[in-house]
Amino acid sequence: MARGMNKVMLIGFVGRDPEMRYTSSGQPVTTFSISTNRRWTTSEGEARESSEWFNAVTWGSLAEAANASLRKDRRAYVEGHLQTRSWEDAEGQRQFRTEVIATKLILLGNPEHNGEPILPSTSVPASAVPAPALATQVQAPVPASQMQVGEEMPLCLNRVMIIGNLGRDPEMRYTPGGQAVTSFNVAATRTWTTTSGERRNSTEWFNVVAWGNLAEICNEYLTKGRRVYVEGELRTHGWEEPSGKKHFRTELVASEMIMLGPRPASAGTGLVSNLEEDASSL
Repeated sequence: MARGMNKVMLIGFVGRDPEMRYTSSGQPVTTFSISTNRRWTTSEGEARESSEWFNAVTWGSLAEAANASLRKDRRAYVEGHLQTRSWEDAEGQRQFRTEVIATKLILLGNPEHNGEPILPSTSVPASAVPAPALATQVQAPVPASQMQVGEEMPLCLNRVMIIGNLGRDPEMRYTPGGQAVTSFNVAATRTWTTTSGERRNSTEWFNVVAWGNLAEICNEYLTKGRRVYVEGELRTHGWEEPSGKKHFRTELVASEMIMLGPRPASAGTGLVSNLEEDASSL
């Protein structure tokens, strides 16, 4: 049984043509960027729009298929897991880069479809994430006869699901407008088996942010070490030092949280409906 979950599902538009290279051992690696778009209305009734950019990496035969099939502005579904790597720059500063390691890729629609939102009439599959080396194919575009067009349907998807343990107690603050914001981090461990049959583990840390009522619940009930399921979307924000050096931070903005494991003695029945403590449905 898996110890944790680290799963990302995106529907967006390819930002540039893919670039493929080969490792020293001859394994193909393809990188590309994909953007997702979200729209919302503020409490004052103002319409807002925001885009998020993701760096995606594919390996093996999937890398070769992605390099052959993907092109800039092509709409695609990408499924995989998040992985963060770090290095030291020439100035001795530690740099971080978060990437989506893609294990499934489905080409969607047609970029010349006048921007109309088109999604398959059936939901996008959400199968278990295999190891990168086991990814094998790019699925062809869905035929028009199997597609459904609707102006109320979103163009993009930005969904992340994790299961892991809190690395520290939550910290809650309030915005100048009085809205609660709670932050905490979660360690999610992914387990897979290599082609040689060797079992591997990898742990990723996620910076999680919850807002409003969910923020207050997280602050009240979560503690360091607690096992949780968190679902939400990735957002990246940046800032610049007076010296001009730029920094970026990627966060999982939670829309749902489920506490896993034994029910705390203090937990009553007054929790909001999305805070079920039954892991059997996962």
